[in-house]
Amino acid sequence: MEEINNTNQQILSYGRTFLQCRGYNGFSYRDISQKLGIKNAAIHHYYPQKEDLVATIFERIRQQFTKDIAKMAQSGCSAREQLQYFFDFMLREFDEGRNICPIGSLILNFEELPKKVKEQHLLLLDNVLAWLSGVLRIGMESNEFDFSEPADMRAEAIVETLLGARQLASIKLRKTLERSILVIKSNLGWKN
Repeated sequence: MEEINNTNQQILSYGRTFLQCRGYNGFSYRDISQKLGIKNAAIHHYYPQKEDLVATIFERIRQQFTKDIAKMAQSGCSAREQLQYFFDFMLREFDEGRNICPIGSLILNFEELPKKVKEQHLLLLDNVLAWLSGVLRIGMESNEFDFSEPADMRAEAIVETLLGARQLASIKLRKTLERSILVIKSNLGWKN
């Protein structure tokens, strides 16, 4: 049983890495099976179609994100600490070789994607934006941040900046992403 679970986890891990490096249409089950030394049929056993695999990847990312933000809320993290977690996540993913963030990985061909993939993608995006808007509101109320537009607009601008920075960093290296994070912090009135 443990071997089956391990194979499934490896399929999801390689699928996510390929997705975030190549996009939805940039990888196949063959790419994953070659990495794992298994037959394509073994992947189809877990995920009959590619849309099943990618939808599951997004569902798992969203579940982990939900657990992480709940843990931060329970521990009483400040708005800055919560936002720093998000920045650290972006940097860590980039350092692991995942050049495009999960949300950005599907944008290019979004309209052509299967319905279940779109739904999971939008759920993750909505969760991130709702969480980020809440963190920004709390940060404004506690004087951790200082900006003038509504929190939801600022949250969208932050996500947009990070999406672009992750892609540009794949060409211009990590410093591009680090610089974008510094600009976001500065625009929030974040003083170290």
